[in-house]
Amino acid sequence: MKHKKIRPHLLTNNTIDEKITVVGLSYKFLHDCYHAALTISWRRFIVFYILIFLFTNIVFAFFYAIFPHAINNSTNRVLDAFFLSIQTMSTVGYGSISPNGNFSNFISSVEITFSMILNAVSTGLIFARFAKPISKIIFAEHAVISSHNGVSSLDIRVANGRKTVMLNVSVEVSLCSFHKDEQGRVCTRVENLPLTQDRIPVLKVLFEANHIINETSPLYHKTKEGLKKTNTVISVNITGIDEATGQSMYCYNIYDPEQVAMYSSFKELDCNQNDNRIFVNMTNFNEIQPDRSHQPIEPSVNTTIDTSTNK
Repeated sequence: MKHKKIRPHLLTNNTIDEKITVVGLSYKFLHDCYHAALTISWRRFIVFYILIFLFTNIVFAFFYAIFPHAINNSTNRVLDAFFLSIQTMSTVGYGSISPNGNFSNFISSVEITFSMILNAVSTGLIFARFAKPISKIIFAEHAVISSHNGVSSLDIRVANGRKTVMLNVSVEVSLCSFHKDEQGRVCTRVENLPLTQDRIPVLKVLFEANHIINETSPLYHKTKEGLKKTNTVISVNITGIDEATGQSMYCYNIYDPEQVAMYSSFKELDCNQNDNRIFVNMTNFNEIQPDRSHQPIEPSVNTTIDTSTNK
C-alpha cells in the first residue's frame, strides 16, 4: 500500500500539513508529472534535471562507443562519445569531434530529435516555475484572542511583503475540525468565522483581521483544550490581484490551538511620517503581549463540537 505525504503550501509559516499522510490512494508520478515538476522544490527539480540529462547522454554515448571508428578525431572512445552526445544534444557542435559513418549519424539524428523535445519541455517547465503567481503575504506566527471595547475578538495579523500593492483582497477565516457522528464515522466540519471586515480594496502594508467572539460565534465557550480534543484548526484564506502583474494571487495559513495566544494582543508597530512618506517598523510584527483588559469567557461544560451536521 502506497503512502503519500501531503506537501505543505509554499506560503504557510508552519508545517502542520506535514502531519497528514494519505494511505490507500494510488499516486503515479508519470500520470501527473507536469504538476509534480511544478510543485517540487527547486533543489529536487535541479537534481532530477541533471540526472535525466546525464542518463540520456550516457545512453547515447553507449551507442556511439560500441562501434569502432564511429567518431572522427577520437582519442578516447568512451569520453569522446559522451562529449559528442552532449554537443549533439545541446546543438553546440564544436566540430573537433563528429559522427563518422551511417550508424553514428543515424544515432545523432535520433538524439537531435529527442533533444528538441527534451529542451522544449525543460524550457517550458522552468518558465512555468518562474511565471507561477506567488503572493508574498506574511502571516504572524500566532493568532491572538484579545478584547476590543469589552468584547472578545480573534485577531490575525497579515502583511504585504512586496513593494507593490494587492488589489481587491478578500479574507476568509474558517474553523476546521474532525469529529465523529452518531454512527461513529469520522467527519470534517468547516464553520465560517465572520470578520468585521473581510474585503480590502487596496492592501499596501498591513492588515489585521478581526472576528468577534459572541453568542453566534463558533468559538464561543470554546477552550484551547476543547479545540485540541476535536483536532480543530483555524484556516485563513486570502485572495487578491497583484498590481504589477495583474495576476490573481492566492495563499493560506493554518493555526493550530498551540498557535493561538489566549488573552493576548499584538504589540503596536512604530509608524512615523516624514516628508509625505510613512515609515512602518515591522520589527514587532510577530510580538504579542498579555491583554490585561481581556475578560475571559467562562468555558461551557461541553467543549466538544456539535455533531448534528451531516457528513
